[in-house]
Amino acid sequence: MALNKKTGAFTGMFVLFLSLSLIAGCGGFSKGKDTPPTSAAFAATGTEGIVMTFTPEQPPVKSYTQAPLNFMVEVRNKGTTTVPSAMFYLSGFDATLIPVTPNPIPLPQPLEGKTQFNPDGGYTLIQMGAQNINLPNEMPNYKPNFLLTACYPYKTFATPMVCVDPNPTDTVSDKACQVQKVIGTGSQGAPVAVESIETQATPRGMFFRIHIANVGSGTSGSGLAFDQMALGACPGALTYNDLNKIKYMVTLGSNEPVACQPINNEVRLVNNKATIFCQSPKSIQPLAYQTPLKVELIYGYKNSVAKMVEVENLNFGRI
Repeated sequence: MALNKKTGAFTGMFVLFLSLSLIAGCGGFSKGKDTPPTSAAFAATGTEGIVMTFTPEQPPVKSYTQAPLNFMVEVRNKGTTTVPSAMFYLSGFDATLIPVTPNPIPLPQPLEGKTQFNPDGGYTLIQMGAQNINLPNEMPNYKPNFLLTACYPYKTFATPMVCVDPNPTDTVSDKACQVQKVIGTGSQGAPVAVESIETQATPRGMFFRIHIANVGSGTSGSGLAFDQMALGACPGALTYNDLNKIKYMVTLGSNEPVACQPINNEVRLVNNKATIFCQSPKSIQPLAYQTPLKVELIYGYKNSVAKMVEVENLNFGRI
């Protein structure tokens, strides 16, 4: 009888422990039951847009005239702007010897940028190839450097907090913030970055010097920014007037317009850098306050990846 009592008590304790464990486990799930998991480490940083990588052996380092030559490329969006469309051009070879198709090839679908739900960005594959390689019998081999270039539209968004002081000469009143001479903004997950902003408060209003730079990577260490309206001319028909041209929009607070130079909301990079000068009128608010300065940069961009392939002619020397 005593044994049955002990057994019953042990059983009751076990059931209670199991119930508490299940409740705790359910509580852990209930916190995020209506939302997908997110990455706590996500931040809108980075200096890349579209990044391309040839898959292993596609193309191989060495190929032959009697075998097809295929190209398979991984395409990732490493930035924070969704790319709605893009074109990929393969060059660096004689198309009469290696007739690659399709060339150019469009982006199969829009490529999402990095987000807190997708911190790695969008991903897709593109494929092209040549079924017949037509080398003359007198030519023992052919070693072209295949250059794949992506042309696409992109945007940069920066929203640093700035201190607006309507009365900078007032040294008596307490102020909620102090105007910083230089605000470092880092990178924003795009190949053209707002690097820093200089701020100055005057009795006439606020002055901003916005420093931007092309920081993206490409074949020669940097990609190329250009006028987004010239996307159809990329990569081979871009003119000097198209190159390094960036459209911009700057607003303060709740989309309050800011007067900027150069005029027409357009600036040209020189040595991959440029400065936008802006002024906002004196605020009607009497005391200093913090508000976001919103900077949007709009441009076309191109960057490339290359791979050399040796094609051996199996018909070499034949008459």
